[in-house]
Amino acid sequence: MIRVSTTEHELLTLARAIMGLGQYAPVEDLLRDRHLTVPERLSPGAMHALRDTLSKGAVLALARCGGWRKRRHLDGAQERSSRLWERHPPPALHFSPLSFHALRWLLEQPLVKHGCKSLDVEGTPTVADELFLYLCCRLVAGTPCAKSVGAQALFRRSVLCWLGYPELLGTTPPKLTAEAFAPLLANGAWLLEALQADLAHRWRRVEESKRFLFDPSDLVNLGATQEAVLSSFLDAVDSAGRRDLAGFLLEAGRPLLEQPASRWVEGLSLTTSLGVRATAARASGAFFRVLGRLTRWDAEHRAVRFFDDGYEAAQLLLSEWSPFGEAGFRRAADLERELSSSLTTASGFPATLPPPSSESAP
Repeated sequence: MIRVSTTEHELLTLARAIMGLGQYAPVEDLLRDRHLTVPERLSPGAMHALRDTLSKGAVLALARCGGWRKRRHLDGAQERSSRLWERHPPPALHFSPLSFHALRWLLEQPLVKHGCKSLDVEGTPTVADELFLYLCCRLVAGTPCAKSVGAQALFRRSVLCWLGYPELLGTTPPKLTAEAFAPLLANGAWLLEALQADLAHRWRRVEESKRFLFDPSDLVNLGATQEAVLSSFLDAVDSAGRRDLAGFLLEAGRPLLEQPASRWVEGLSLTTSLGVRATAARASGAFFRVLGRLTRWDAEHRAVRFFDDGYEAAQLLLSEWSPFGEAGFRRAADLERELSSSLTTASGFPATLPPPSSESAP
């Protein structure tokens, strides 16, 4: 029987919740309140339990986030359908001290109270660390703890956190480059493949949340962040020949196409000027603006002839993206155009405003 201290037990309980082996509710008090300092070195029993939790939890998290799904892919020129563990050999997951520092900080600091100290730790996250930080964001997203987590430099250094939780990491758009995504694209990009379904869910939730934003500046900042993150990501997957990894954007966008453009701006303050609201409305269309690049890719795939190099890959992507289709790309372009139009922006607000008089300025 492994014996651990009370503090170590709390640390392990939090680690289990992060890795999907527990729920948020039982650890809410651990995240909200200040605790005793976690020792820099755990007892052998606690360290063994933590390593076991991270390794087994990572496998479970990858499966639950979408790795269980069968995914179509090319094996040479032959199309196959298989799950993540059938396409890739077991990856070597190396959790560096960064993950442990993040876990300690989450337990030690009162994330919803004044006096929460910064998580000051240097280093570049490994791919396993990226997954751990992503799962931390997944645990706290939508809770009072999210703001403190998103403000930490370690989470803001994680390209995977930016890709999955752009709304959580603050108001300053990141200075990302395509090269920043290189570690996630190495070794068959197994992590990005596993997270396709979860990323689709995340981006759909972000778009749906825009209707609740009141301050136009919040919408402007979120739109700028979305464009910065996705532009770098699409540059990276295009250069790597992995356009299929952008498919989560289409899965996220499909349920949104039937909504009117006014849905994205209906929560904005009516006390700000029409010009400010128009700027915010244009920013709210960032997601659909980025889809314009996938529209061009789709057209390129359609132009590949059966005797051209890359014909099989182009046909596979056309088939995978067919549920969105040309009609979906046209509708996405229409939504972006409407959100960028001052006329639609003005008419998109509730009809409680008095109509302008003939002397009113447009």
